[in-house]
Amino acid sequence: MKSIGIVGLPNVGKSTLFNVITKMAVPAENFPFCTIDKNVGIIEYKDERITKLSELFKSNEIFPAVIQFVDIAGLVKGASKGEGLGNQFLSHIREVDLVMYLLRAFPDKQVMHVYDRIDPKKDFEDVLIELTLKDVETVEKKIIAMGKDVRSGKDEKIKVQHEALQNLLKHLLAGKTAYRFKKEPENINNEAIQEIVHDVFLLTAKPFLAVLNISYIDMSEPAYVAKVEQWKKEVIEFADFAFGPGVVGDVAYIDSKFLSDIQTFSAEELDEMKKELSYFCDVQTLIEIAKKKLHFINFYVGNEKDSRSWFITEGETALDAAACIHTGIADKFVRAQIAKTTDVLELGGFNEVRAAGKLQTVGKTYVMQDGDYINVLTN
Repeated sequence: MKSIGIVGLPNVGKSTLFNVITKMAVPAENFPFCTIDKNVGIIEYKDERITKLSELFKSNEIFPAVIQFVDIAGLVKGASKGEGLGNQFLSHIREVDLVMYLLRAFPDKQVMHVYDRIDPKKDFEDVLIELTLKDVETVEKKIIAMGKDVRSGKDEKIKVQHEALQNLLKHLLAGKTAYRFKKEPENINNEAIQEIVHDVFLLTAKPFLAVLNISYIDMSEPAYVAKVEQWKKEVIEFADFAFGPGVVGDVAYIDSKFLSDIQTFSAEELDEMKKELSYFCDVQTLIEIAKKKLHFINFYVGNEKDSRSWFITEGETALDAAACIHTGIADKFVRAQIAKTTDVLELGGFNEVRAAGKLQTVGKTYVMQDGDYINVLTN
């Protein structure tokens, strides 16, 4: 199961946002093979296609694709050396697929900022410094550990990777992330470099999302709007330097306190609110943004018993999809029948797609497409 880690300084709204998430969470007993800690919430991805499939098949149950949100312990300076809950913080980041940097941009005298300021860019810098320092420590240890093999001169690949780590160390010490390093033109297609960066599990190598936790109420004030726009600009400029130009994309706005206050609103009321507030962002919107960042697509199965959807990464195969459904199915994979979910819905069922000649029979290496409906045939 893919996961998003919520990262930030203390008192930036992480707990409030996570409380909203946990109230939306799927009961842990639905996932008997997962160990669910109190700081993890499993959220369903609301997808119109899975809803329509369940209506078509009159399914008894519906299981949308899900993603974990992990509330990672608040960071303090010195976390890279184990200060505060630093070790817990850092170990949890290693386990997530995407890091969501939650940056405080709301004024509230009742909630003191740990450094007595409202400066999202500086908060971003402070968090990233701690992650980078930990990565520096990790890379230095790996360079030393590889030294003996390099001196033997027997393996050219080890030599290339050792040199790459030395270059990466300089890169990190200059305030740039491992994510930027692995995406540099001279590195992106070098398998040896990509392999070593992946294998050392660097914290700053993770895909990321930057989110400003703003105050919707104060957005009625032009002066505050101007501040938010300036903060957003500064965050993007910093991200361009640390992660690479254009990598951050846009910066999302969220108001965790507001989301907490409107949890009793109906779907219709929320839709109306989204129309009125151009900057409105809820948990489902965050999942949409994260889905794009992680290059996720959805595939489906369905029948009278249940209709299901899963996330899979762009470029993954029919065999990978089978493994998402169940490892036993993947082990016994022979071939798969693929239909487009749009065809299943338009024609009225999987057999109808077959009758129309729109069914495709594929092998293990077929690359899955967004919206594929799959029927795996096993031995």
